Amino acid sequence: MDTHQIMIFSGAILLIATFGIVTRRGFADWLGAYRYQSIVLAAVTALIAYVTGIWEIYIAAGLTLVIKSIIIPKVLLYVTRNLEIEFKVETNPYVSLRASVIISAFLVALSYFLTQQIPFKSDPIVSTYLPISIALFLIGLFVIVNRRSALNQVVGLLIIENGLFLFTLTLTHGVSLIIEMGIFADILVGIIISSILLLRISRTFDSLDVGKLQNLRDD
Repeated sequence: MDTHQIMIFSGAILLIATFGIVTRRGFADWLGAYRYQSIVLAAVTALIAYVTGIWEIYIAAGLTLVIKSIIIPKVLLYVTRNLEIEFKVETNPYVSLRASVIISAFLVALSYFLTQQIPFKSDPIVSTYLPISIALFLIGLFVIVNRRSALNQVVGLLIIENGLFLFTLTLTHGVSLIIEMGIFADILVGIIISSILLLRISRTFDSLDVGKLQNLRDD
């Protein structure tokens, strides 16, 4: 198996991991699927580093593995450990799981269709991972729109961030290491703040259902 075939295979695994997030209902299951997606993303990043020969990307792969697959899930589980179980399970999404899979598959097909209009200049990294990065971004947006629980919507934001990270890495083949470290730190701080706010909301309003929280608006 040559390098290009390995890239195609790793991209397929990354999409499968993303579909695993879409088909989960419980927050802990979502985090487990997100952890698996982040591990695959770290492997993809290391593969891009190998193909391009840019050593800084190996550091980005290590940071992705440590921060996204270990630290962020642990932080979210720790901060939300005292939430009631009903806040952590999505029982009534706007779209059923079966329809969600179909819509996600359509978004993947749309991503590939859109990227076919862009000249790749025979760059195998761009041709392989650019449509996948766009698919991750679109699926993350769909997860946010489809889920009622504000807690589970955080995972949608994490999917979007993974898509944006892969998009940037694919097009630039690595940015400044200092910038990457700053981005990772910003993501970690944002997740901590979001988790604390969600915990406060659940205690104040006894719900994390977005539909119910919208009724609290003063029009």
